Amino acid sequence: MQRRQQYLLGGLIAVVLIWQGSGWVASAIFGPFETRREELTRLQQAVADKGDKLLSLARARKLLKEWQAISLPPDDLAKSKKPSARDAQRLYMQWLTDLAQLCGFEELKVTTSGQTQKGNVYIAVVVKLDAEAKYDQLVRFLDLFYRTELMHRVTSLTISNKVFEGDPALKISLDAEGLALIAAPSRRTIFPQTVLDADISDSDTTLEVVSSTGFPKEPGFRVQVLNEFLKVVEMNGNRWTVERGVERTVPSAAAEGTTIDLVRMKPEQSERTLEEFRALIASNIFVKPPPAYRMKLMASGEKVLTRGKSLDFTIGVSGYDTSQGKPEFAVVGTAPPGLKLDRFGKVSWKPADDIPAGRYELKFEVRHPSAPQGQMAETQAIRLRDPKTPPKLVTDQTPKVYLNREWKFQPELTKSDDNPSTYTWKLGDRAPAGLAINAKTGELTWTPGDEIAIGELPVAMIISDNDSPPQATTLTLKLNVQDDAAQFTRLTGIFALGDNKRALLTDQSTDRKTELHEGDAFAISDLQGTIKQIDRKFLIMTLGQREIRWDMGQSLREAQARLKGN
Repeated sequence: MQRRQQYLLGGLIAVVLIWQGSGWVASAIFGPFETRREELTRLQQAVADKGDKLLSLARARKLLKEWQAISLPPDDLAKSKKPSARDAQRLYMQWLTDLAQLCGFEELKVTTSGQTQKGNVYIAVVVKLDAEAKYDQLVRFLDLFYRTELMHRVTSLTISNKVFEGDPALKISLDAEGLALIAAPSRRTIFPQTVLDADISDSDTTLEVVSSTGFPKEPGFRVQVLNEFLKVVEMNGNRWTVERGVERTVPSAAAEGTTIDLVRMKPEQSERTLEEFRALIASNIFVKPPPAYRMKLMASGEKVLTRGKSLDFTIGVSGYDTSQGKPEFAVVGTAPPGLKLDRFGKVSWKPADDIPAGRYELKFEVRHPSAPQGQMAETQAIRLRDPKTPPKLVTDQTPKVYLNREWKFQPELTKSDDNPSTYTWKLGDRAPAGLAINAKTGELTWTPGDEIAIGELPVAMIISDNDSPPQATTLTLKLNVQDDAAQFTRLTGIFALGDNKRALLTDQSTDRKTELHEGDAFAISDLQGTIKQIDRKFLIMTLGQREIRWDMGQSLREAQARLKGN
């Protein structure tokens, strides 16, 4: 066999062996390579996982450091046995007070409301703020509160108001919670501070500071001097160039040694333009939307003035915007003699005696932004009349009125300018209970009860004519209220000696005794009569045109009742 043929045969055998035992060959030849490759992949993944963990840890450490920088400062653990945040609460309370005063809060009351510790992580301090403020002042406070880079929040906010127009003061009750991370480094202040190294006026744009320690190294940050915010736009060591009156604060002078506080604002909200702030307060949810004002005069009709009296009234106006001030009035042309109109619509007039009675007109103009075209004109009619001769009672008699007896009385009037039938009658104030008056005739009717006091009782009656408005006169009628003696007077005895007969009457209310003979007249209460006959147990009397029997033991009223019963 030639050498060439030997090579070909050997190659064929090798191919057959590889095909028959390819798994073993692959395992023997390539197995170690695959194992190393898988182990390398595992190691690379482990390295990547550890790198991610280290990166996450680095990020967490960075975030924790940032949180510690903006947390409230905890108390120094070296000086206290357990974590505490008393200093943080005091500093936070002062910071809130300064912010509220900066925003214009009034009736301010700031108090602490305890601390809450969460393990060894943080201590939460709560400060309660009660005050009064306008809506824009509250918005400004909350705006600066949340834009300040500090670990705090508002946990409770209660707002109430009683006025819903204009720009009312709101009653505010707010709870603010700040966090002090226990692991944060202790600080003497919430934010870095320094002091002025020289006086500044309200227009200076350069600050000389004692130290820049703790403040940013690059300009663009804000500081607070007294109640003014300033923006540092350039730094040259401890010499700062500033922009004055930032955040709508007012530039003011400050003396050397005045404290300068760093104002840490969130980077994404460090700037707030005037237009942006106006947008925040554009809609005051605590005030009703202003109505569409259209001013009009309130109808008052013709005014009537009786000579000898004065006329005083104010022209009524409605439908105007009170925030634009009050409407102002002015006379147009010539007013009636002696009549005055002030700028706020008050009319006063007491005409002289020589001013004739009649109808007068006051022409005036009222001006206000709520009026059509800013002004409107109107006329007020006033009628001057002469007083009438008041009626009087014909007699000054004092009518007697008896308790528990029906009483009627028709007052008589003297002649006056009007027909008495046109008068309207009514009782004045403090009329006794049960007394009634006829509105057309003036007749009085009354049955006084036992609660009415005995004695003289004045009764006021008001008489009005049919003029418009009516002229009224008050008349006083005095009544003499008495007990009903006829109710208490009884026939208690009859004595006869021959033709001499006597009847004994006893008033049991006063124990007064009266003897009467046949033919004697008597007057008891409203009853008047004559004794006609005296018998053994009764007597016969006349009351008016009738004869009545009065039995022994009876009262005069009981005997009278027999007359009514016949």
